[in-house]
Amino acid sequence: MTGQERREAIVHHLAKHERIRVDELASHLEVSAVTIRSDLRLLEEAGYVLRMHGVVVLSQNTSAEIAFAERRKKHSGVKGRIGAEAARLVKDGDSIILDAGTTTLEVARHLKQHEGLLVMTNGLDIAMELSHAPGIEVIVLGGRLRKTALSCSGAEAEGSLAHHRFDRLFLGVDAMELNRGLTTDHENEASLNRAMIEIADEVVAVTDSSKAGRKSVHLVSTFDGIDRLVTDDQLPDAYTDTLRQKHNVDVILS
Repeated sequence: MTGQERREAIVHHLAKHERIRVDELASHLEVSAVTIRSDLRLLEEAGYVLRMHGVVVLSQNTSAEIAFAERRKKHSGVKGRIGAEAARLVKDGDSIILDAGTTTLEVARHLKQHEGLLVMTNGLDIAMELSHAPGIEVIVLGGRLRKTALSCSGAEAEGSLAHHRFDRLFLGVDAMELNRGLTTDHENEASLNRAMIEIADEVVAVTDSSKAGRKSVHLVSTFDGIDRLVTDDQLPDAYTDTLRQKHNVDVILS
């Protein structure tokens, strides 16, 4: 095992165990205490870990990065199909909003060949994904950064929406309840999403079916507030039928 591989193993081990004694870590990796202390010094200087009284833990930033990476991997194949299906709704010359999220990131990945496209987003990873697409102009909303989602929200972000009008909003979904609509645990993001809905001519919710039945605290929108839902074919029939028949939502199953 090279030094780099050993340091990566340390980070992955800490992601599973939260904290561990330095001597236990050396024993686990079968190296000397001198070697492990050298590795930890390098990791601490790079901002990955913190050492205190013989114990080592991940830094908050590293924990956030790992959590976000794990969230992006979950249902990645399904999200890719949803993203490709949703991207078909976009035409050259459109102006769109891409809400931060792992599924809207997949939408962004299927837009890079468009020309004359204007994209506003509060997702830093989405902005980076589109930064090298020559036919796309990107506007990034500022605000308070939520590190685990690489998203910005708050009064600054909402203020940036003033005096804008967009053809279409692609809205990520944290939770979807049949009797309430779209909800989230994050108050600032719910408020920003509602402001996004107000300035979009069409609202397209994008989510995998695992979000159906989940409950969250803050209301983003009732189903009457969205025009389309792009999801996978595992969405329960009760949701498909209710959205189409009661709320006149165009449900697209990928």
